[in-house]
Amino acid sequence: MNGIGNYLLIALGALVAYEALRAVVLGAVRNRLYRSVRDYLDDNRVRLDKYKFMQKVIIKHELMNDTDVHQGIIDHARENGIKIRDVQDQVEGYIEEIVPFFNLLSYYKLGYWVANSFLNLIYEVVIDRENAEKLKKIPPESVVVFVMNHRSNIDYILVAYMLARQISLSYAVGEWARVWPLEYIFKSFGAYFIRRRYRERLYHLVLEKYVQLISLQGVTQGIFLEGGLSRDGRLRAAKIGILDYIIGIKKNKDFDRELVFIPAAINYDWVLEDRTLIQEWKKGKEKSGIRDHMATLFRVVGKGPLLLFFNLARYASGRLKQHGCASVSFGDPVFLSEFLAKEKKNLFTLPREARLARVQEFADTLLHRIGKAVPVTPVCITARALVLLAKQRLTKTELTMKVAELRRACRTKGGRLVHGRAFESSQKIINGIEREKKNRTRELVDFEEDLLEFEQSLETVEAGLDVLVRRKIVAVRQGRLVVNTEKTTLLEYYSNSLDRLLG
Repeated sequence: MNGIGNYLLIALGALVAYEALRAVVLGAVRNRLYRSVRDYLDDNRVRLDKYKFMQKVIIKHELMNDTDVHQGIIDHARENGIKIRDVQDQVEGYIEEIVPFFNLLSYYKLGYWVANSFLNLIYEVVIDRENAEKLKKIPPESVVVFVMNHRSNIDYILVAYMLARQISLSYAVGEWARVWPLEYIFKSFGAYFIRRRYRERLYHLVLEKYVQLISLQGVTQGIFLEGGLSRDGRLRAAKIGILDYIIGIKKNKDFDRELVFIPAAINYDWVLEDRTLIQEWKKGKEKSGIRDHMATLFRVVGKGPLLLFFNLARYASGRLKQHGCASVSFGDPVFLSEFLAKEKKNLFTLPREARLARVQEFADTLLHRIGKAVPVTPVCITARALVLLAKQRLTKTELTMKVAELRRACRTKGGRLVHGRAFESSQKIINGIEREKKNRTRELVDFEEDLLEFEQSLETVEAGLDVLVRRKIVAVRQGRLVVNTEKTTLLEYYSNSLDRLLG
């Protein structure tokens, strides 16, 4: 017995020693990671919303003690013949489902690393620092909401990656992401969950109060104003649900900060799920249930690792072929106070239908600004030129001339042309001309600028064709470009993304 006892003591001691060592090592690793995150936040002066770190039990307590929620529970119990305790449990379940738990390591280590690795292997992510300067126009104490168009399921990753040096975003995420491990990942990134087609009044009251609670506390949010992915490439009609909740905080007398909306326009040379979206567009049957969302998501997720594998192999052999450009542009900040100041009557004293009509007009204004700010990527402008020319066979010179015409129109209308690595040489020459303008005649400068504009138009066409030819949408035969008539819907889809900008 003594021998067995000794073995048990040794085993117990070894287990204790292992756990102690593990705790020390994990603690050291965790502390080192947190230090690196804090250094990153300090170096980049990242705006971090402290309320994201609030414990869920405190948020639950605030919501359960809200006067409107309390009355909603009583009304729901009375209307449905349910015990108040059961309705309270139901509301607590809603809160548990909606409220996230923000984790710095998840967002700035796991999330940023995954985003950086995934996006830069799949796309050439073009960040326009000058365009991003618009964010500095926002007063420091403002509550900021980024309103975005919705092109792809990876929009969440792209926008968060583009803004990682300024802020951390809290997204409203649909029920499609409420599966393991996506639910845990999204919640650790600070995303909150919503049931888009769930009509129960009590649920929407709880959601409204949560959205207003985090807005009152200054949490920076990102909302997709269209409410779903674009099927035909054009912007969809604006949805006002979450927007109306956020605007509602202006009713609160304790809220004295500025509420600012930033139009954020997203565009890609290659939307990973474009074929599925186009198929739904042409059939006139949009799939939007959780099963359909998951099927689309898994197609993207399934495709992603394959793309990563092939791109890593190409990278190792020096033949990396990305899916063109991906970019985000920002419109000028829109201040809610300016909109409310133009209202003849107090927005919040209007009947519900009249108020929602005014909110819809505000949402439409934001959507219009998003459309005007959409990044003009090489594939999209090349596709638009091909659609407008409406020829099955044409020369590269014809296409280049049309693209040059569209580029001029984009500039005239304030559009942002996306210039990636393919434009580096011509951009250096343009910068040189800008520096030496004073020492040259006007005629010479005009001639050089016209020549370089054609050169950049040709670079745009070549960058666009690089993707279109690889996708077999366009072929090159005997020196001419031949459009694949079976894939013209893809050209229409990418051309449509510029509708609001070019008309």
